Amino acid sequence: MAERKRVVVLEDWNAFFPGAPSLERLRERVDIDIHQDVPADAADLVARLRDAHIVVLNRERTRFDAATIAALPALELIVQTGGVSPNLDLAAATTRGVAVATAPGLPGSIDGVAELALGLLLSLARRIPAHDRDVRAGRWAVAPTTMLAGGTMGIVGLGRLGSSLARLGQALRMSVIAAGPTLTPARAAAAGVAFATLHEVFAQADAVFICTRLSDRTRGLVTRAHLERMKPTAYLINVARGPIVDEAALVDLLRAGRIAGAELDVFDREPLPLDHPLIGLDNVVLTPHIGWVTATNTARFVESVVAAIERHLDGE
Repeated sequence: MAERKRVVVLEDWNAFFPGAPSLERLRERVDIDIHQDVPADAADLVARLRDAHIVVLNRERTRFDAATIAALPALELIVQTGGVSPNLDLAAATTRGVAVATAPGLPGSIDGVAELALGLLLSLARRIPAHDRDVRAGRWAVAPTTMLAGGTMGIVGLGRLGSSLARLGQALRMSVIAAGPTLTPARAAAAGVAFATLHEVFAQADAVFICTRLSDRTRGLVTRAHLERMKPTAYLINVARGPIVDEAALVDLLRAGRIAGAELDVFDREPLPLDHPLIGLDNVVLTPHIGWVTATNTARFVESVVAAIERHLDGE
């Protein structure tokens, strides 16, 4: 009888995988271990994967570098939900002869991230979380809040996410301007958006949204100098990746009241440590990287993972 393959699913914080019908079907062919916590360190990660033939990486939660790949002699396949991200050393996997497959979500699911981005802006501009707390405490005397119509939305990165968000901003009757490392005036015009430089976006926008991909080009793209150009009434919303923005500089400006607030779904380190300075600020709204986490999308991720593993087992 052929050896049963061992599949390990890493960092399934949200428990998407247990009980999924497609995964239970896969158990007829392979042994599956699901880990929902974060490995303590690199040694702990390798220990969990000892003798694993197939590893499933949830988004870019787990750093999977050359040293990790080299320490796993039985490894045959890495399945990455979404697309291949900077957390995975693709060259090292290729050198070792380890196959890499992606497991996409629903087509068009990027619209859900844009919806969250708009929701985060509304939450802080209209102080929805704070007002919820006020009502529960019996407080009704509250300060006026901010209307978005007539304001300027600035978008950094006008790809699928940025373009989806631009349409929402236009529906709110906001002027939309955009900048990005590869954005051209022609592409901006095609989206009905005004082209701007990065400095212009931060200086002019009432709300700046970070929508670009994380790459070597965009890591640290938004510097302290950019943040300091923002209006004192403006908001920063990041639904892309934490390392794109200088997080320490952002904390400094928020503490000093140099900008009105920030809405963050992504951070330099995730999960966000409880002693992080962002936790104690009342001019931020924080969510646990949920832009892509919708019921239909997460179900599709699991189905895509199983399909990729089945193709591998069938010799494709």
